Amino acid sequence: MIKKNLYILFLLASAFSFAQVNLYSKINSRETKLNAPLVFTVVLEIVGEDLVQETPMQLPDFSKFNFDYVSEQNTIIDPIKKIRVNQMVCQISLDPKQTGNIKIGSALVKVNGKIYKTEPIDIVVKDAEKKSVAGNSPSRNMYLNMQVSDKNVYRNEPVIAVIKAFSRNISGFRHLEPARFEPNKNFAIRSIADVDESIETSMDDFSSQVVAMFVMVPKVAGYLDIPSVDVLLHNHKGTLVSNKVKINVKKLPDGAPKSFKNAVGKYNLTVELLDKNKESFEINKAFNIAVKIDGQGNLSPSILPKLMPSAAYDTYAPKIVNNSIATPDGLQGSVEAQYVIIPKKRGGIKIQTEGFSFFDPKTEKYVDAGSGLLALNAVNAQDIANAKTTLEKVNEYTNNVLETVNSPVISTQKLKVEKNRTFNWFGILGNLVIITVVSFIFIYLYRKYRERQLLLAQKQSVSAKPIVNIAETEALLRRKNKPDLALYYDYQEKMINQSHSDKFFYSVEELKSEADLYCAENFSQNFQDYLKDHHSVDLYNRYTELLTQINIEKYAPFSSREKQREILEEIREIFSVL
Repeated sequence: MIKKNLYILFLLASAFSFAQVNLYSKINSRETKLNAPLVFTVVLEIVGEDLVQETPMQLPDFSKFNFDYVSEQNTIIDPIKKIRVNQMVCQISLDPKQTGNIKIGSALVKVNGKIYKTEPIDIVVKDAEKKSVAGNSPSRNMYLNMQVSDKNVYRNEPVIAVIKAFSRNISGFRHLEPARFEPNKNFAIRSIADVDESIETSMDDFSSQVVAMFVMVPKVAGYLDIPSVDVLLHNHKGTLVSNKVKINVKKLPDGAPKSFKNAVGKYNLTVELLDKNKESFEINKAFNIAVKIDGQGNLSPSILPKLMPSAAYDTYAPKIVNNSIATPDGLQGSVEAQYVIIPKKRGGIKIQTEGFSFFDPKTEKYVDAGSGLLALNAVNAQDIANAKTTLEKVNEYTNNVLETVNSPVISTQKLKVEKNRTFNWFGILGNLVIITVVSFIFIYLYRKYRERQLLLAQKQSVSAKPIVNIAETEALLRRKNKPDLALYYDYQEKMINQSHSDKFFYSVEELKSEADLYCAENFSQNFQDYLKDHHSVDLYNRYTELLTQINIEKYAPFSSREKQREILEEIREIFSVL
């Protein structure tokens, strides 16, 4: 009989352990003050599949409070007992309307015909602290108050915090230092520079002034306290501390696109060319583009989409430019990533970004903005040379010479001639004699020089060997149009020693252009193709690597003299084949 009773008891215990209802409530504090909200939490857990919730959970009467609430419901499987658990959590922000003892009633729910309820909770509400106005110190005659634009926002949605100072004496506002927030891991904080600092008067003998405005971007969801603001008083010992403000930060809805990177607001995505005047895009020559996002919201570099990799071009780590500003309407402006692009193949190139999407808190919907695209056409040096007319080539060569060759500057001195009313006849006659003698000597020497030149010309005409075939004529013309490499090398060495890196790289580009023009006129191809067809593959590869190295050093933030000298030595070895 005893064994049978024990068996029944164990059976009932197992049934109760695998099927039960837990309903309880808690509050973060039983004592509060006016304008100091409380957090009231109700938790319902239904363990087991045989229990059915017949009515929704009924919350207590909150007529004595200003309240707002959020709730979340989850269904989980206990990994140890292998049973289902339905859980519902409801959080309510309670802001008391009156002082005294207030009772928060019970929450009710009906499960399998049985009513469950929580225990009521008594709280005590006191008056808000009054600011002391006694004494002569500004800290005793002033206080701060912080207000926010919205207490119910989504995660990463900016909130505007306005800090006002109240004072009985208007002169007290002159003692205020700039307001500052302590670092807080739950918010990204930016100060608003353009603030209306006009002074307003009220009926209670206090004047008010906006001393600071901040844009607060919440990083996490839930009920968060915006921390108090400290304002120091200069020339007086004291600090004003504002009140804290509790806000409800809601989670973003489900169904976010894969390209979503926590961008909240309203944005436009563009990919634009920074070199506005650039008409052609040559292989192995760099140019700049910008991936830009402009609009209003939680603008930051973290929401920028990256460039998609491609075999058609090379790129490097971008330069981030943040042009966003904090305004009373939130963060506005733009952020952009500036990339250096080096084309690697001839033909059409598509520069495309990753997908971009954002959450619009006004419509409470996700917006898929797609990806940015910039289509270009890359050409080689031969294509550019073929597209130019003869007049354009002559003008370009003339401009290059005028910009490259340094014109000498002759310093002059202004002489003051003293006035003399008498003539020095002795000096005039002496000068005439000297001029006559010098003229005779010059004429005599010039005749001797002409006779010697005629004799030399006759000897050369007799001994000179004439050109008798077309090949020798073409070789002579090539030598005549050949670039003056020594002149370029001397000028480039001089620019390196004087630390003029921009003029050095410009001279290198001029040498390359003149070599391409020389090869195009004599071999109907550019210098790079000439190396490939008439010389070794190793020399062709060295020239290709040299062009890449020149582009990297040219657009690098700092180019050292050693790197430039290495480039010059490599140029001398490669261009020596001309």
